[in-house]
Amino acid sequence: MTIRPYQSTDFDACIALFKSNMPQFFLPEELPDYTRQLEKYKDGMPYKGESTEAYFIVEEDGAMVACGGVYMEMHNNLAGMVWGMVDNGLHRKGIGRQFLLYRIDYIREHCPACKIRLDTTQHSRPFFEKYGFEVVKYTENGYGEGMHRYDMVLGG
Repeated sequence: MTIRPYQSTDFDACIALFKSNMPQFFLPEELPDYTRQLEKYKDGMPYKGESTEAYFIVEEDGAMVACGGVYMEMHNNLAGMVWGMVDNGLHRKGIGRQFLLYRIDYIREHCPACKIRLDTTQHSRPFFEKYGFEVVKYTENGYGEGMHRYDMVLGG
């Protein structure tokens, strides 16, 4: 497994990964938001002045199998994970675990005091709980009908 920074040439493969996780993990109406987010990255570089951001690609045997990002606001001791996903056909093979631990380590290396937050659905909440994330807020239908939002924190 190789993890590397996102490049603009990864755009179509990232969209395909997103679509592989619809509608169980992402709703179709979220695709435009994800597309806009990817367009803001240029070769994994941050685009916001007040934070440091990175988006990563996970490859296995030359194929993209996962992608996801992080951001860090050092002045607030706050970090987060964004738009993380594993190809739907490869769930439960350890890729998500390895990638989550990589992103946690990346944040800890660059911002040791940061609390790490993320938001997810009822479908992924148990996965993150296994790694110590705790629910701090619940919003019924927070992403859309039947797709509840769980705001979670690690180190909070």
